[in-house]
Amino acid sequence: MERGILVLHTCCAPCALPIIDFFLHKTSKKIILYWENSNIFPFEEYQKRLQEVQKIAKIYHLQLYQGEYRHQEWLSYIKNHLSHPPAFYKENGERCLYCFRFRLEKAVNFCVKNQYKEWTTTLSVNRWKNTNFINSLGRELSVKYKLHYFNIPLEAKSAYQRGVKLSHQYQIYRQKYCGCEFSLPNRAKISNK
Repeated sequence: MERGILVLHTCCAPCALPIIDFFLHKTSKKIILYWENSNIFPFEEYQKRLQEVQKIAKIYHLQLYQGEYRHQEWLSYIKNHLSHPPAFYKENGERCLYCFRFRLEKAVNFCVKNQYKEWTTTLSVNRWKNTNFINSLGRELSVKYKLHYFNIPLEAKSAYQRGVKLSHQYQIYRQKYCGCEFSLPNRAKISNK
């Protein structure tokens, strides 16, 4: 593996666009994309979002590595860490914090396995997420695995606006919910397994 590369855990194409733009125009860092989002439900939505990330990887000539889709493993992990059923928790509550942990641990494992030393996540610059928790977790995991976590110096609201603009420019699908079945607007119609 080539050294000196930063792994960007990518939650979705719209969130990745302003961050990729930042790395390409404001830094000398070389980045690769890592897609690990077993939380996304249903599988058709997962595929749709993955296709959009593949599209931006092609636009920007970036390597994209894809983790396995392990929704049942993700769901079991979430259920095993919560004292109530996952549907009980509001968006950005305890359920989401464990979701972030599951996905970021997968990203860190990818880095360790492939000998990448630096990483970050698009989740860390998101106006809808607990970015303090995400960045703190990123640093915690990096200390544990002897990696460097890159704090992206972008303001969430302006990054969001830039992401909207770039999404329109490249005709990128912008999803209407976070990803899991518990964040679906019509989740009452979905089986909570």
